[in-house]
Amino acid sequence: MLKSAIKISFATALTLFVISCNGEIENNTDDNAVRLIPVETVTVERGDFEDYIRLTGTVEAMNDAIISSESSGRILSISDRGQRVRQGEVIAEMDDRILRSQYEAARTGFNLANDTYNRLEALYADSIISTQDYESAKAQRDQAKAQLDLTEKQLQDSKIEAPFDGRVEDRMIRTGELINPGQPVVRLVNTNSVRILAGIPERYSGEITEGSEVTAHFRGIDGEAFTSEVTYAGNVIDPDTRTFTVEIELSNQGEVIKPDMVVDIQVKRSTLDNVIVIPRTAIVRDEEGVSVFRSREENGRKIAELVDVRTGPASGPLIQVVDGLSEGDEVVVMGMRTLSVGDELNVLQNESSLERAERLRERDRPVVSF
Repeated sequence: MLKSAIKISFATALTLFVISCNGEIENNTDDNAVRLIPVETVTVERGDFEDYIRLTGTVEAMNDAIISSESSGRILSISDRGQRVRQGEVIAEMDDRILRSQYEAARTGFNLANDTYNRLEALYADSIISTQDYESAKAQRDQAKAQLDLTEKQLQDSKIEAPFDGRVEDRMIRTGELINPGQPVVRLVNTNSVRILAGIPERYSGEITEGSEVTAHFRGIDGEAFTSEVTYAGNVIDPDTRTFTVEIELSNQGEVIKPDMVVDIQVKRSTLDNVIVIPRTAIVRDEEGVSVFRSREENGRKIAELVDVRTGPASGPLIQVVDGLSEGDEVVVMGMRTLSVGDELNVLQNESSLERAERLRERDRPVVSF
């Protein structure tokens, strides 16, 4: 009697150990043992599915320029780094005393040549002077005007003006330095508007066009997200990356987006109506193809069966099933690691495929549109 009790207690303890360690329950009352496997399932429903391409892009300012000098001279003043300037405002000024003297001389020379031309023109009309004298006076006036225009332009160039509203991000020279034409002076940047640059794989060239919807999440800005559209789609494929360039313009009034930031973007390919979409975790792939575990009723129990499916586009945690499933089918989405055909399903949670899809989108979504 004592030995029998010990055997029963040992068998009970062993059964509990198996349940606690494996999450499985085995029915050993007969030779055809059936395991009870805890799983989560979804009931298939039809709905809409938005297909996105996920990419990584970089940011650049819409207005970002290295401002260079067009003339030579010594710098008298220059804007400080971080200073904001308006379009047309002077950001650097050179010593213009020599240029101003040259300008005054050129203006005097032009006034003299112009007066001479006007007097000779009246004489030429009365045939008092020859055509050669008239043409010579006209040529001298034109040369004097060209010299005046040149010195005026050089005088204007002694003051370097901002070509657009912006902020001085860097200075390449200091006050008192002598500079030459073409030498960089400051870097001027306006980040009120920015653009995202990204490369789209060539296989999507017929689907991603100007106007395609885009959502963007910046890795350096927690919680910040933006929605926009493709403003430019290139027609040329890069032979090295096999991609074509797209640009997405964004307003950046708060200037939280910085040039050269890395951004995760989703570009919308299409919206599929009235289709079956399930979590990717439900998909079982092997050398024979793609399949899912489906629940079937047998004597009041739910038994796992493996059915072949044909899949369509995938986006994030979701994938479309084109063939193999019907509305109302119950599909296992969690717990397949230890699941085999014929096992009994212990369904811990069941929800519609649309509810599950929306929950996964919210969890996986890198952006929140506003």
